[in-house]
Amino acid sequence: MSSRFPSRRSVILGGAAALGALPILTRRARAADWPTKPVKFIVPFAAGGTTDILARLVAQKMSEEYGQQFIVENKAGAGGNIAADYVAKADADGYTFLVGTPGTHAINKFVFKTMTYDQVKDIAPVIIIAKVPNLMSVTNSLPAKSVKEFIELAKAKPGEYFYGTPGLGSTAHLSTELFKSMTGVQLTHVPYKGSAPALTDLIGGRVHVMIDNLPAAQPFADGGQIRPLAVSTAKRWEPMKDIPTIAEAGVPGYDAASWFTLAAPAKTSKEIIGMLNASTDKFIKSPEGTARLIKLGADPTGGSPDDMAAYIASETEKWSKVAQFAGIKPE
Repeated sequence: MSSRFPSRRSVILGGAAALGALPILTRRARAADWPTKPVKFIVPFAAGGTTDILARLVAQKMSEEYGQQFIVENKAGAGGNIAADYVAKADADGYTFLVGTPGTHAINKFVFKTMTYDQVKDIAPVIIIAKVPNLMSVTNSLPAKSVKEFIELAKAKPGEYFYGTPGLGSTAHLSTELFKSMTGVQLTHVPYKGSAPALTDLIGGRVHVMIDNLPAAQPFADGGQIRPLAVSTAKRWEPMKDIPTIAEAGVPGYDAASWFTLAAPAKTSKEIIGMLNASTDKFIKSPEGTARLIKLGADPTGGSPDDMAAYIASETEKWSKVAQFAGIKPE
């Protein structure tokens, strides 16, 4: 005959099951309530650059969406490694995120001998905010009016034309090395400490060509101070639709861009990552978000965390080959 009361054994087992479920329930509650305090977006560069501008745009919209402050904090240095290391070692509680770049996710391990974080194992993808085309431009004193003409000039005088970049290992550097590897031209690298001094020397004719971030180069192209030849991405940039792609202009298959992401410490809750992914994706694909990003020279991207992981893997493989071709040795 069964008792109306539970046995001592069933009480113990039921209690153990309930206790075992507590961490899961707590985690779910945290994800459902998130955020309950300010969230930090860590930017690997100084204020005012493309990374910082995009970070502040997204942070502002997330603050509005969640009714909680999303704060941008700049931690510049070591090509982004200082910021990425900080996030990799931060508490995985959903309150610290990295605004990442090709350097922090795909390039730096080919440039820096000592890496204090693993670009894949220690950083969890959230979303690609946007891709930013590079603009291939030449100094006005150079007679080349197209990519094909520039290739002909460069092949006629191997190593005599100089290309400027914001620094060793930058996307501008590796984008130009990719161009060299696909065309067979020989150009001499002149690294600078940022886009501004490099572009100043391009205007002055001290370097002959640059493949630099569109937001930095476009104002000088629009002002007639440098001559734009092509954009670096696989498709044309709509606001400059008369400018061909490098692929169209004589280098089939060429595709290189800067890109900007949100990422988190590796053990961050998938629920929180999913929430931030969905909110950011909704904003950057909205009419307002798309218009604001395009105005900044950025191509809204979005997608899932898995999409970001797959893209980073393909980019890492591409830049690995370029770094090897360029003979870049980690320092």
